[in-house]
Amino acid sequence: MRKIAIPLSIVAFAACHSASEAPAAFDPTSVKAEIIAANQQFGDAFVKGDSAGVAALYVADAKIFPPNMHSCNRDEMSGMIKTIPQMHLKSMKLNTDEVSGGPDEIVETGNYEMDDSTKTVDKGNYMVVWKKDGDKWKISRDIWNSSTMPAAMK
Repeated sequence: MRKIAIPLSIVAFAACHSASEAPAAFDPTSVKAEIIAANQQFGDAFVKGDSAGVAALYVADAKIFPPNMHSCNRDEMSGMIKTIPQMHLKSMKLNTDEVSGGPDEIVETGNYEMDDSTKTVDKGNYMVVWKKDGDKWKISRDIWNSSTMPAAMK
């Protein structure tokens, strides 16, 4: 009996030891703070018309799907950002509602609001796919739609 007890105790110890070293399950909410910080950077750069600052938040092969326009890539979107100061925006707020996904891609849903300090210029919803790019999360796919009725329909 003693010969069996020693090998079984070694097996039990090894099983417990390997289980304690198993990688922890990925929790998408663990990156939520990083995404919120990147959204703050996005809003600040967007309002200033800082196309390089906005583009830096996207992966090189990002696809952007603006409302009422054809999809575009990161470089084409940068050209659009340069025109934003003409709107006289004072703030662009992105509010994260949910994050889900795995260690390589995160899907964020939320809502946005832009104002010129006297009124809301636009507001709506968005969905963003974030990808790990080196040690940072960057935007891979970006789509949003306005909740504001177009002037032609009012």
